[in-house]
Parts: sequence; C-alpha cells; structure tokens
Amino acid sequence: MTTTATHLPSTAVRAPAAQVAVVAGGLIGAVGAAAYISSFAVLSDLTGQEAVRSPLCVTANMLMTLGFAVVALCLPALAAHTRLPRWALLTAAAGCLSIAAVAWGAATFGVEAARVATDAQWDHRGAFVLVAHLPKMLIGAAGLTALAVTGWRHRAVPRTACLLLGLTTAVALLLPPYPPTALLAGLGLAWLARTARPHPET
Repeated sequence: MTTTATHLPSTAVRAPAAQVAVVAGGLIGAVGAAAYISSFAVLSDLTGQEAVRSPLCVTANMLMTLGFAVVALCLPALAAHTRLPRWALLTAAAGCLSIAAVAWGAATFGVEAARVATDAQWDHRGAFVLVAHLPKMLIGAAGLTALAVTGWRHRAVPRTACLLLGLTTAVALLLPPYPPTALLAGLGLAWLARTARPHPET
C-alpha cells in the first residue's frame, strides 16, 4: 500500500505570515508617526532642537523605522497570495524603505545635528530638509499610487483602502515632513494587507 503525502506549497505558508507582518509593521509605523505628531503638543515648551533630541521623538522615529522596514521586506510576498501585482508591491516597498530611511536618519544624524548646530544653523536648514525628504515624496508617492491604482483596477482590495492610499499619495507630495505620510501610509498598508483578496485559485 502506498501513501501519498500532500505538502502545501511554500508560498501558501509564507503569504499569510507576510500579511500579518505587513499589518503589524504598518500599525507600528503609524503608532510611531502619531507619537511624533503628538510631540508638537506634548513638548510645546521645548525648542525644536530640544524636541528632536527628546526620548519621545527618538522613540517615535525608531518605531517608524522598524515598522516600515518590516513592511518593505514583507510587502512583495503578498504577490504570491493576493491579486496585487508584484511590480506594484515592489514599488510600494521602495517607498516604505524611503520612509524608514528618513525616520532612521532623523533618529541618528538628526539628533546629532540638533546637538551641535547653532540656533541660526537650525533655523536655516530648510533646503537640506527638503532634499532629505525628496525620496519619501517621490518614491513614496509613486509606490502608493501604484498600489492604489492596481488595487482598484484588479479589485484586489476594498475601494476605501485605495482611496486612503490615494490620499496618502497627495500628502506625501504636498507635505515634506514625513510623519503625516507615515501615519496614513501605515494605516493604509495595514488595511490593504488585512483585506487583500486572494487569487481565485487559492
């Protein structure tokens, strides 16, 4: 008598784990962004330089770094399980990586710059900040737009999730500061991963 062992494809095992990781990473990134945004009220008695070096802002930036790094690593794996095309997921992953890079830079180089810069140097850093945020603005917007459009056209995710990602694209392009983009992107990507529809054959 012969017995046939049935093995699930490895992608079928990994994809749900990737979805959970993207949801968790997105929510961690959103929590970090919300914490950073709250610092404008919580730390209103501090100067900008002091606030950047505060434990609240440093921790918030590290949470955004961790969350979006996880999303960037796991997002492409959703292509094996959902209707979302791999190219759109890879583009969005690059956008998430740009958000993580900006947050990490703020938690490391930004803190050191706030420590050594004079008040005049800190007040005239606008051009440098804009250049540092350009990858987030351009790559992030391109990735989120790709997910929103393909998710809508392929009916891969709820239309409301696509609209949230579209709103995030506008915020990424119009607002150089990264926390608002990180907040909306984290929530939108977590929602997308949680509700993404599987391939018809899965």
